[in-house]
Amino acid sequence: MASLLHYFKKNTEPVVLRKKTKPRHLSQLQLQILVGATISVVIALGITAIYFLTRINSLQITSIEVIGGETISHQSIIGIVNNELDGVYLKLIPKRFRPLYPHDVIIDHIQAEDRMKNVQVRVDNQVLTVVFEEYIPYALWCEHKDSNSCLFMDSVGFAFSKAPTLEGSAFVRYVEEGVVPEAKYSAFESSYIKNTQSFIEGLEQTLSLYVTHVTKVGNYDSEYTISGGAVIKVSERIPMEKTFANLETVLRSKEFEHIEPGSFQYIDLRFGDKVFVNEATPQTGTSTATSSGE
Repeated sequence: MASLLHYFKKNTEPVVLRKKTKPRHLSQLQLQILVGATISVVIALGITAIYFLTRINSLQITSIEVIGGETISHQSIIGIVNNELDGVYLKLIPKRFRPLYPHDVIIDHIQAEDRMKNVQVRVDNQVLTVVFEEYIPYALWCEHKDSNSCLFMDSVGFAFSKAPTLEGSAFVRYVEEGVVPEAKYSAFESSYIKNTQSFIEGLEQTLSLYVTHVTKVGNYDSEYTISGGAVIKVSERIPMEKTFANLETVLRSKEFEHIEPGSFQYIDLRFGDKVFVNEATPQTGTSTATSSGE
């Protein structure tokens, strides 16, 4: 009986079933899928947020204002700015979005235009404002006296753009021996331009001599070619006021009162009170030295 009970007890114990575990590599795959899906959702939400936030009307540049210049068309500047503001970054962010508008690119493109000077761009509220100055042609810088390939210079001697072929003497032509004109370069020192302009104005207003060319020779000498072809030679070593006074004294003297533009080859004022005059005649020229002192 005892053996029967022992058998029955032994064979009626509950059977414990072990739970099967999933392979480890399957759990890692699911985790990767979950992480990937989460990242994709975040990126999609971020892109969507950027898309709509960067298109909020109050954050857009809606108008363009141009200030400055004298001859350059403001409409042409507005056209340049609009070209740069059209389109989007990365096919997502509009270039008119104020915090990210292409400030430097706009300045570079405007600055590349002829005669542009000191370009500034700013944005206030929804208005983009361009403020600029304009280089004003003052004279021409040419390689040779007879050259038609010249650059425009401003009043301080900065060569800013190529000049078209110009006839006549609307602009005085500056030449420096051995120097080839180069754009975006200071051709002459501003003090030199100022001194030559003062001398040119004195010749015109006081002596009715009209300068067509100024040639810089070496470091100190200059030659002023006047209408008719005659040349007046001066030295930077001598004050311009003294040089002009010597010239005026000679031309108003009885000895040279007959001299008119075209009736002399040159007047050399480089040696102070001692002035050399080379008069032109149909066959030959005669050179005379005179003193301008009393």
